[in-house]
Amino acid sequence: MKISQILNSIIIGIAAGSQPIFGYNYGARKFDRVKSALKIVLGLSVIISTIAFILFQTIPDKLISIFGSGDENYMEFACLAFRTYLLLCICNGVQIPSGIFFQAIGKSIKSAILSLSRQILFLIPALVTLGSLFGIIGVLYAGPVADGLAFVVASILLILEVKYLKKGNEKSQALIDDTSTDNQLDKQVVITMAREYGSGGRYIGRLIADKLGIKFYDKDLIAEVAKETGLSEEYIENNEQKRSSLAGLNNGYYFGLDNSDELFIKEAEVIKKLANENACVIIGRCADFILKDKENVIKVFVYSNMEDKMKRAIEIYGLDKTKAEKEIKRMDKLRANHYKHYTEKEWGNHSNYDVCINSDTFGVEKTAELICQMVEDKFVTQL
Repeated sequence: MKISQILNSIIIGIAAGSQPIFGYNYGARKFDRVKSALKIVLGLSVIISTIAFILFQTIPDKLISIFGSGDENYMEFACLAFRTYLLLCICNGVQIPSGIFFQAIGKSIKSAILSLSRQILFLIPALVTLGSLFGIIGVLYAGPVADGLAFVVASILLILEVKYLKKGNEKSQALIDDTSTDNQLDKQVVITMAREYGSGGRYIGRLIADKLGIKFYDKDLIAEVAKETGLSEEYIENNEQKRSSLAGLNNGYYFGLDNSDELFIKEAEVIKKLANENACVIIGRCADFILKDKENVIKVFVYSNMEDKMKRAIEIYGLDKTKAEKEIKRMDKLRANHYKHYTEKEWGNHSNYDVCINSDTFGVEKTAELICQMVEDKFVTQL
């Protein structure tokens, strides 16, 4: 086990050192670089594990003597156990880097599956089952069985991910182009849009940006933060306003990072930068609090009744009707917790905003028009 830990530590070191490379290039949608880095990491890891396999099978007695000694019977059984239990140690060159790779690109569930697979999901059942059937030899063969099954799972997940990378299934990251209007903002106004899940707040924000001819920032913020941190866009999108329940597990096995606070700090920096550069609409992310000291900021909170939120969630987000209300409450709770943690204020409290509006009263289009009218009355000079 000591020798095995040394091998695994070397492989973990190589793969963990590649995390920033994976994360940054995945976040930047440079999939060719991700694939190239993955090939190098897997190649090095497999070479190292292959050398280890050869040593384990040819000179186990020499390796064993480093850590212990005994009579002839001791050495005979030790060599048998060494050769048998570590028979498929080559598989570690794929399984371990795969888990770290998925963590780096934000696939925390897949990473957790791989971190659990060898040591818990496969090894323990194999020890119990094979041990009861074949005795001590069965216990020894539980090692290669677990290694082999974990390798198969890792290979399948890797193949599927590489296929995705080859497709280059990129999402549009283009910012909204400046549009000419009959009006011109005489000041660099920023509109922050906090909203309940399913209230239509994001769509209202988009309409406002289009009507006023200003920038709209939502997903684009994720791309900016990805450039700053090296984390993948998918990871940021899944973790920026909530804490992953799997983060602790992954950290313990793969020495990863809990990026919740770093994400908030980086997002705050990006939000301030964008607000200073352009008149814009910024969706969520505690922007109203982050920009509390900036002039010409209008802070908006959009809410709605549960019936209409459920209707939007079902029609727009494709949620199951029976699960829509539960998902809406879950998302709103996550947003409220996130806001409370970083601002020490209550999310949705009217005193935190300049405008609180029920999108059901006038409909999303009319709501957008009303907010635009407020902005124009205060900040727009007629040409």
